[in-house]
Amino acid sequence: MINKEIASHLKTARKSLGLTLVEAAQRLGFPSYQTLKSLEDGQREIKASELLKFSKVYFVSIGRLLGEKEIQLGNTFLWRKPPHPETKKQIEAQISYRCEQYNLLEKLLNLKVKRGRFLDVTIDDIRGNNDVDKLAESFHRILALGSRPAFTLQKVLEQVFGVKILYEAIPDGSAVSKYPSEFGAVIVINSDEAPWRRNYDLAHELFHLVTWKVIPAADLKEQSYFADVEKKADRFASILLLPENEVSKEIDDRINMQEKFTNSDLVDIAQEFGVSTKALLYRMANLRFIKWEDADKLAKDQELTEISRQKRRHEWGEKPKSERFISLAVRCLRKGLISRGKFAEIVGIDRCEIDDFIEDTGLMEQEGTPIEIMAS
Repeated sequence: MINKEIASHLKTARKSLGLTLVEAAQRLGFPSYQTLKSLEDGQREIKASELLKFSKVYFVSIGRLLGEKEIQLGNTFLWRKPPHPETKKQIEAQISYRCEQYNLLEKLLNLKVKRGRFLDVTIDDIRGNNDVDKLAESFHRILALGSRPAFTLQKVLEQVFGVKILYEAIPDGSAVSKYPSEFGAVIVINSDEAPWRRNYDLAHELFHLVTWKVIPAADLKEQSYFADVEKKADRFASILLLPENEVSKEIDDRINMQEKFTNSDLVDIAQEFGVSTKALLYRMANLRFIKWEDADKLAKDQELTEISRQKRRHEWGEKPKSERFISLAVRCLRKGLISRGKFAEIVGIDRCEIDDFIEDTGLMEQEGTPIEIMAS
């Protein structure tokens, strides 16, 4: 049976991504654009296998394509460095789809969507450099990030404050954050970035989330104002990830032990804190260990760059995954709240890959023996 409503949704989803018939047909694997046109015009019945393909390519749930509710792709996104407009549309659609699936998993598990409220930030809290420093130090205490914040920040934001942290490949772009009320706080990190860069991006985007209400998105369209806000976000990230006492202690210990401080020491400490050598250099200048002009010069030093490349190449490993999102999906599958087919759709794999995928995560599909819990 040909469904005109589904045909209409297919067309709407394609246009929302800014794809032409030819481009979409190629991505879908159709022999020609006429095949797709016949489906959008309601002239041919759509197969179940084709519907699944549309869902993956258009980043829209099958339920929405079947008409559960009107397709509305896109929300307010704040990009650090936006990619090409057409690519941007598609990535934003992908993020919206991922958030929708994330929200579904939380609802199925009866998890309350946390709104990511940490403290009430006012415009006075970010007026000057000292204000931004104090704000970052406050967040370090509130989030209880410990001595090496880069390695605890993600889990604290996800598990304690309910921030949805997603990883997507963003060609020619950088991290993005948004704060739609339906899904709570969302941060998307470019999975193609270096690990230490991703840590810094996460802290940077946190600044944008906590200042969402005091920095209207419309004002950020003015370039000079946007540049000033970005500097504040960078400063916030630096203070948050590189606590003064911990950085000072690490530097002092090395100087006292060997009476000199080398490029190799610099890379070691940057690695210890999970940040780039450049970020550490500017933090050291901020703490008056070195002059600002020396920090600039060292940031471009070829020997330092090569030492860093050699010492840190093992850190790349596999591309990062949105661990909490995957964990929730496996829990839903384990408890019978979603089918294996739905699980495959949500995590973006084929059904035949499910067992290997779950094994690779270190999670289990079976519930195991029940444990009696005594009332407290």
